[in-house]
Amino acid sequence: MKRLNLALLCTLPFAFAMTSGPAAAADAPTAFALSAGHTALVVTDPQNDFLDTRGKAYGLFADNLKELNAIDNMERLFKMAKQAGLPVFVSPHGYFPTDHAWRDPGALQKQLLELGIFGRSDAVYASDLKDSGADFLARYKPYILDGKTVVTSPHKVYGPHSNDLVLQLRSRGIDTVVLAGLAANLCTDSHLRELVENGFRVAVVKDAVGAPGADAYKAALVNYGFIANAVWTTDEAVKAMGR
Repeated sequence: MKRLNLALLCTLPFAFAMTSGPAAAADAPTAFALSAGHTALVVTDPQNDFLDTRGKAYGLFADNLKELNAIDNMERLFKMAKQAGLPVFVSPHGYFPTDHAWRDPGALQKQLLELGIFGRSDAVYASDLKDSGADFLARYKPYILDGKTVVTSPHKVYGPHSNDLVLQLRSRGIDTVVLAGLAANLCTDSHLRELVENGFRVAVVKDAVGAPGADAYKAALVNYGFIANAVWTTDEAVKAMGR
């Protein structure tokens, strides 16, 4: 009987999470507060191939971006961060010619490489970046290319394991992150996981992301509800950043 009671007790938190739902947790108000002087905005992959109508992968994201008003919402985050004096970090995606020599990349990585999404021809002088699919969406450039925003080295798969984001954040005393960007269920999700694993507090902005379809977005919300310290709307994030 003791074993049965113990087993039942252990399963209660999981059962509650499943009945109340992580999506419900994502929609619940939170008392999570940003720490003054230690908070940054991090945006993943705000690049043409995902966000520009001519981008190679834009069609996959178009419906979700429109439904969430995500492109406008990301700009609102950039604008408020600059107004509030919060440091801004961009973690872009990028593939150079040498990356095509990878052995047995994952299914999606293989497609990205074959289609040339975020493809770069120059790993040294960046002479090929301007107006390419790997370039930043034009309306975001005033915020990103202002000489203050930290643009990390490109991440190669989904998370920041392969770039210098964590180093850049820690070197500036950041311990709290407001997170947005693309793809909601892949790079943004993986950045969330890695940052939390490294001891950062993370608030994800659920309508300032974009996913390749409704199911992918729902999957992202489920994970955000389980992992993030807070899941906000853009209105909530802008209010918190402006305090």
